[in-house]
Amino acid sequence: MEKKYDDEILRVENLTVYYETDEGTAKAVNDLDFVVRKGRTLGLVGETGAGKTTAALSILRLVPNPPGVIKSGNIILDGTDIFSLTEGEMDTIRGHEVSMIFQDPMTALNPVMTVGDQIAETLRIHEGLNKAESNAKAEEMLATVGIPPERAKEYPHQFSGGMKQRVIIAIALACSPKLMIADEPTTALDVTIQAQVLRKMKELKAQYDMSMIMITHDLGIIAQMCDEVAVIYAGRIIEYGQLREVFKDTKHPYTQGLFDSLPKINDNREMLQPIPGQMLDPMELPEGCAFAPRCKYATEKCNQGVPSKTYFGDTHYVACWRYEDPEFKL
Repeated sequence: MEKKYDDEILRVENLTVYYETDEGTAKAVNDLDFVVRKGRTLGLVGETGAGKTTAALSILRLVPNPPGVIKSGNIILDGTDIFSLTEGEMDTIRGHEVSMIFQDPMTALNPVMTVGDQIAETLRIHEGLNKAESNAKAEEMLATVGIPPERAKEYPHQFSGGMKQRVIIAIALACSPKLMIADEPTTALDVTIQAQVLRKMKELKAQYDMSMIMITHDLGIIAQMCDEVAVIYAGRIIEYGQLREVFKDTKHPYTQGLFDSLPKINDNREMLQPIPGQMLDPMELPEGCAFAPRCKYATEKCNQGVPSKTYFGDTHYVACWRYEDPEFKL
């Protein structure tokens, strides 16, 4: 269990989520624990299929059911267990207390509504504003994310990918949420626009004094945006700590593999060093460490059970059997 803090905005405890289908059960999230503190950003990083998006959808109780089933766990949002709330109560939280930037800006907007109406709709539902008030606030939110207010009457197809992403951010910020979940917010953008969007998100986070969960597979984005980092593999956190702890004192072989696979400006090698193999099918997870089949340090013990946590200070831990040996180093 993660250490308790006085300034927690979100606590996820022992979260387990499966997708139960006719073909079998996909164990998407397995016994997940993490904490988000007020005004801070937690990065969830890992390969595609690690369970990051499922964890985010669970926080908003948006896991599609069927086939998704939340098997166990607690999600405490600002002192309230969201699993104790009715669907109506959750509707007041989504977009108001917690907002989410979804992965693809090209498909996240309604093509037959103007962007201004899509922002105003959120304000009318959650803030109780009338049409004139909500339209004025929508134009104000567009200006906040760097879009001329007069473009509120235009439709999504009239905007570039980067501008669409800014519109989505405006919708997410409209009700000044306590927590924003950004799920791969720059995946569909080119490098220049990605930098602009991330810079704007960082500015707005400080302006609105929000907490944030940044979901990505890009360690560069994690370094730029996050205070804490949770490295996820096969639905489990395998390394967790402050940004500097994880980046400067990397402990898990998988985390090290992610760093090794990045190009380095002072390295003249012709080929990158990818992590060998592929992430396991979540329908076929082993009883032991899920990373063992790809790990050059694996031993027989790694196949016999899920690794326990080894702590390196108050906040930095790794789930790896090799650290039972105090002499082990990567």
